Amino acid sequence: MPFTAFPPMLGKGSPIAVPLQTVGLLSALIFLISCLFEVLVINGLYEGQHVLVSLLLLSLSIWAIVEVQLVINKSLQLPTRALRIGLVAQVLVVLVRGFADLGGSAHSVSESGLLGAPRFGFALMFLPVYLALFMLISRLIIKAFSYSEFLRANQLQLQMVALEQARKALQLSEERYRLIAEWVEDVIWTVDGRGCYSYLSPSMEKLTGCNPEAFLHQPLAACFVADSALKLEQFFMESRAREEAGLPVQPFRGELELVRRDRSSLWCEVTMTGLYNPQWQPMGYVGVMRDISERKIYEVELREARDAAESANLALLSANAVLHGQATTDPLTGVSNRRHFEQVIEVQASESGRFGEGLSLVIIDIDEFKSINDHFGHQIGDLVLVSLVRLLRAQLRKSHLLARWGGDEFVVLLPHASAEAARQLAEQLRLAISVHVFPARIRLTASFGVAELQAQESVETLFARVDTVLYAAKAAGRNLVKLSE
Repeated sequence: MPFTAFPPMLGKGSPIAVPLQTVGLLSALIFLISCLFEVLVINGLYEGQHVLVSLLLLSLSIWAIVEVQLVINKSLQLPTRALRIGLVAQVLVVLVRGFADLGGSAHSVSESGLLGAPRFGFALMFLPVYLALFMLISRLIIKAFSYSEFLRANQLQLQMVALEQARKALQLSEERYRLIAEWVEDVIWTVDGRGCYSYLSPSMEKLTGCNPEAFLHQPLAACFVADSALKLEQFFMESRAREEAGLPVQPFRGELELVRRDRSSLWCEVTMTGLYNPQWQPMGYVGVMRDISERKIYEVELREARDAAESANLALLSANAVLHGQATTDPLTGVSNRRHFEQVIEVQASESGRFGEGLSLVIIDIDEFKSINDHFGHQIGDLVLVSLVRLLRAQLRKSHLLARWGGDEFVVLLPHASAEAARQLAEQLRLAISVHVFPARIRLTASFGVAELQAQESVETLFARVDTVLYAAKAAGRNLVKLSE
């Protein structure tokens, strides 16, 4: 069993030794008083005072028994039964002797001062008893002391065995942790309260190329570049402030740049926290440092790859935008082409029929545009078309969709617009075209067909009605706006 469960320490200076020594002294005192009493009685020098002496001896005997009881209370392992029997026997002897001679007579001292004849009757019987009891009690006390020393020796032996086991376990633990510290690739260090190295694992030499002993008693920041050293100094300042306030140190974790022996640098991940004794008093700091230079290289490569992927993605989006623009816009004028317009008008017609909102269509046809190409050439004709689109856009809203229908024809889709609103916008566009001066000082006019989508009407029927009124405008002399009924 553990030594903490052992009985109290026995022997000199222990709480058990004092009562045993007291019992021995009391037994010797009882023996001497008894012998002295018998000598006085034999010589007739103590006439009729047996009770007083017996009370004194009885008190001393009871005192001895009480002391033995204290020994029993403090250690149940001592052989005290025989000792208690001996002390009880001593009490009985004292009682018997105290009352044995109460009725007897004794010789008085004669007037001449000479003593009478001595009486040896009771003395010859009780003196051997006193001696036997004293020897027995002394023997039992010596036996109790011997047994207590045996227990003490056994206890010390068990304690030494336990201490030896604890020493071996501590040595094994120390060797294990030292083995880990010496062979792990991460650098393990301890720093004292001043911020200087007190221990560095051997892996520091592999990391920096310097012997770890060269850094002992040097500041922690001595092997880091300036920016990293500044971070460590800030950590120490904050930690000391927290320790003075009675607060625990907050752990430090960060990526710091380490200086190697050849003055090159590498990145390390550093973790550090406070070091405390069993009473939670600060002793310094303990830290671990790991080489992450390879990880840094991977991070740079990953960042470069991500940037390249983003650039490629932007290029792809740009290419998609170009392709989308080519698929939906007219390459000359930049407005929507016929295919895109057809897709949009189908959707708008469906929405208009669902919600009962107006949807109008305007077709614009430039009058006598073929003569411009014949007279000025197709290049001037293209410039005129581009100028016309700019003019139309300036008059239209963002919700209006302008598209080149083909050649010199353009269409305008007017969501949420009635037939009358579409006719008024067409008149505005016709007037703007008629007064505008185009490239090569060319003046133009245009004919307009306008119609509103009717309930349950298809897009094809709507286009057919608009074409009909457009031809009617041209037949009526051009430069006109015709509204379908």
